[in-house]
Amino acid sequence: MDIRSTRAFKFWEKYQHHLGVGAVIFGFLFDLEIAKRPDSIFNNLLLLSYLAMAGALIVVLNLRQTKRATEQGSYEPFFLLLALQFCFGGLAGNMLVLYGHSGTLVGNAMFLGLWVLLVLGNEYFRNRYTLLRLNVGMYYLLLLSYLLIAVPVFVTHSIGAWTFVLTGVISLICIGLFLTLLFFAVFRGRDIKSLRGVVYVVGAIFIAFNILYFSNAIPPVPLSLKDIAVYHSVLKTSDGNYVVLYEPHRWWEFWRDSAPTYTITAGSGAYCFSSVFAPSDLTTPVYHRWEAKNTATNQWETESRVVFSINGGRADGYRGYTTKASLTPGEWRCSVETGQGQLIGRVSFEVIISSTTPALSQKTL
Repeated sequence: MDIRSTRAFKFWEKYQHHLGVGAVIFGFLFDLEIAKRPDSIFNNLLLLSYLAMAGALIVVLNLRQTKRATEQGSYEPFFLLLALQFCFGGLAGNMLVLYGHSGTLVGNAMFLGLWVLLVLGNEYFRNRYTLLRLNVGMYYLLLLSYLLIAVPVFVTHSIGAWTFVLTGVISLICIGLFLTLLFFAVFRGRDIKSLRGVVYVVGAIFIAFNILYFSNAIPPVPLSLKDIAVYHSVLKTSDGNYVVLYEPHRWWEFWRDSAPTYTITAGSGAYCFSSVFAPSDLTTPVYHRWEAKNTATNQWETESRVVFSINGGRADGYRGYTTKASLTPGEWRCSVETGQGQLIGRVSFEVIISSTTPALSQKTL
């Protein structure tokens, strides 16, 4: 029986746009709930299964493309296209969540925007999935993005330039093995021109990731900021918690944890308290960069950069604080960043000098 005459095939032809969107949305929502910790064994097994399925589907779809070229009236197996859409959508959605937890939205807008376009464009590029360059380009992009999380978590237990270089080497080995399999399984070792075009795409993605990383445009995965604030006092208690004093926000500023202003008497200082999540067994230094805005140049100037180490594993993040003495009136900010200078998060506030001590509230962290 000709499958093109079946109800399922006719339903696909009529509603393929809606089915494609549904596959992408379902994959994204499914991973939105699961992608909470980069060291989750279940989530990593899921991502590896996505990569394995997507790789197999690319091979099968290109085999079908080769068959269509020799068989008149051959059709595209729509269920394979839906499965590939789901895998790419799930991978992109999972990466968007994990990368979105790391760094700041403004500082990483370009990179996060890439993931948003990939998730949304998964449907609009639907009819081109059988094109080898697009298939492999998306696959390598997602593979490299996943390895940037997996290698620090499970291999090096650290982050930094050498870990990034190692990740790049592993990604090239993986995609090289995949292309070798694809080239000999699909093209029987004959179509060198097609292979050359794919290698150019992979090389361009690899170079782009290196440029983004060393310009600090890629979020510092797998680290993520859980909390940051500026306090008037920080005291660690015997049970390991912290008691802090802060200026409460106004009643209608429900989205704030404390007031946007920081009132001090002359010569007073401040405490920058942060909580940074890192996966289990990962130990790395982080930095608090204290900056003040120069009103003459309208530029941020570094006043101090203090380092301390964090240990991974705590769900609410590793807590630590630094102090800055003798603040001056004006705009200030405290940034949490890696040794490479990748921004994990920051808090901004305005320092106001007053002759009286402000009313403070207390809470335990």
